[in-house]
Amino acid sequence: MTGGRSRPFEGSLTRRAAVGTMAAAGAGFVLFGPRGRAQRTDGRLVLDYWEKWTSHEGAAMQRVVDEFNTSQNRIFVRYFAMAGIDEKTQIAIAGGSPPDIVGLWNYNLPAFAASNAILPLDDLAAPHGVSPSMYAQGVRQVVEFRGRMWAAVNTGGTLALYYNRAQFREVGLNPDQPPRTISELDEASRRLNVTEGRAGLARVGFHPREPGWWGSLWGYQFGGSLYDEQTDTATVDHARNVAAYDWIGSFTRRFGLKEMNDIRSAFASYDSPLNGFLTGKVSMVLQGPWLANVINAYNPGLDYAVAPFPVADDLFDASAPIGLIDTDILVIPRGVKNPEASMEFIAFTQRQEIVERLATVHCKGSPLAASSEAFRTTHPNRGIEVFEAIGRSPRSYRVPPTRTWQKMRDELAVVFDDVWNQTSTAAPALTRAQRRAQQAIDLAAQQEQRRAVERGA
Repeated sequence: MTGGRSRPFEGSLTRRAAVGTMAAAGAGFVLFGPRGRAQRTDGRLVLDYWEKWTSHEGAAMQRVVDEFNTSQNRIFVRYFAMAGIDEKTQIAIAGGSPPDIVGLWNYNLPAFAASNAILPLDDLAAPHGVSPSMYAQGVRQVVEFRGRMWAAVNTGGTLALYYNRAQFREVGLNPDQPPRTISELDEASRRLNVTEGRAGLARVGFHPREPGWWGSLWGYQFGGSLYDEQTDTATVDHARNVAAYDWIGSFTRRFGLKEMNDIRSAFASYDSPLNGFLTGKVSMVLQGPWLANVINAYNPGLDYAVAPFPVADDLFDASAPIGLIDTDILVIPRGVKNPEASMEFIAFTQRQEIVERLATVHCKGSPLAASSEAFRTTHPNRGIEVFEAIGRSPRSYRVPPTRTWQKMRDELAVVFDDVWNQTSTAAPALTRAQRRAQQAIDLAAQQEQRRAVERGA
């Protein structure tokens, strides 16, 4: 799963700042993670690999590590699961003691690359045949920044609409025809809502706050954007974004703020048998492929299907769905002693059989340009072809490739709350967010220029 975001890396830490941070924390070993000698008694080079995953996801990656270790006798990779991996990695890099390989989220890449904290992979990857062209069309964008390759994709996630087929039949909706446009989603949601007298909503067709992880990105489904990479300019107040957040506000205007908040409070956490979609309290939900693992674990008999998330009525094109690319990536920190060895391990993880095996356990689609028939036909996620189609789509998108994404995301969270709570309409709320987002972008650009001058670049 790629939810549960940590604060992304913004800017560059000096060695003095890193040491100060460690002193304040009083536990350098916690920040840097376990360390050991770089050479085994059998002469193999030891590489430390920091990753986010625990539980079945971590176990699956450990098996990949084990397979690499037994495939040759020169390199031995050690797997360490890390909470707050992006923050710990930036401190380790600044402190001069980085791990050899790190698994980050794709949204971390612009900040790490712009701050010179990771190595570009173009030259390191070329001898192994690893390049952006090996990935599906939509996925390629997440490994590149300013014309260079900085990462490899570990697992590929996209977002789509899960819907309850049984509940569709119950209210006279065709379970084989999910909503394609926002107006169709609105109508389906209205019909699927169930009210029980004074108790309020007992079931909601769709709830924009479930799970609430991507509240900053609704504008893309309306044809909007948040950032122009070519001009380094925020586009938060784009007219299409205004339409999207006005739509968000329509839910509390139509169904009541208290009613929508009350039923949301009845949804349990994502990885729970009481997840709102699993219990039938919400009929449709925006989620990634990993939700299928939760369904398979707690409610395997659930009659669900998956479709691309609906778009503004004038944007529908079945051949080119719009959806978020939300991947995990592998990077090599600057300062590692054996970057070629780190790349050898990363290249091993990019083999089709390895990619597909890991993706199957994670319930995700393959990020590669093509997947095998066996992978698709035996996959535990019945919506796998939809998720892969979004990954191949020319209209898929990533989060804005700016170092200031965290600031922009925070500002859009305020916009969401304002329109949801009916304390502001969308247009003025987005105007305020636009101003603050651009100020953050300009400040980051000034800081980067100053660092370039200091380096003599």
